[in-house]
Amino acid sequence: MQTNSEKLLTILMAYYKDLVKKQWWHNTNLSYDPSVPGEFTAVMIGWIGNEVPSVGEIDDKMLSKLEWACSNRVIDQGWLGEHECEVCNSHTDRGEILIVYNNTMYVAPRILLHYITAHSYLPPGEFLNAVDKISGHEI
Repeated sequence: MQTNSEKLLTILMAYYKDLVKKQWWHNTNLSYDPSVPGEFTAVMIGWIGNEVPSVGEIDDKMLSKLEWACSNRVIDQGWLGEHECEVCNSHTDRGEILIVYNNTMYVAPRILLHYITAHSYLPPGEFLNAVDKISGHEI
C-alpha cells in the first residue's frame, strides 16, 4: 500500500504514438552515460497510455536484451516520480531507457517490460532491431 507521499509521486504516463519524434531532456547526472546530451530529438517507443496499440510475442532472446537495456541504458529526468501502468493500474516503475542506433535516439519508459510481459505489447520492429544491435549485451 502506498503512502500519500508515494501516491503524489505516482503519475500518469504521457501518451506518444510509437516512432513519433519529440524533443527530450534528461538529467545527465542520472544517465548511464553522462556524455549523452541533456537535450535531444528522441523517437518515442512504448508510451502507450491506457490502451495497448500493438499486440504480439517477443522471443526470450529479445526479452533478455530488453531486460538488459532496462537495467543498463537508464536515463532519468530526476523529478517526475513513478509511472503507473494505466492498462491495469497494478504496476509502477520510474525512469526511461535510451537506445542509440544508427544516429537515432529511442526513448522508452522502463515500464516497457511490464507492458510486454503483462499486456503483450509489441514495440515496432525498427526499435527491436536497434535493441538487438546495441553493444554490451551478448546472449
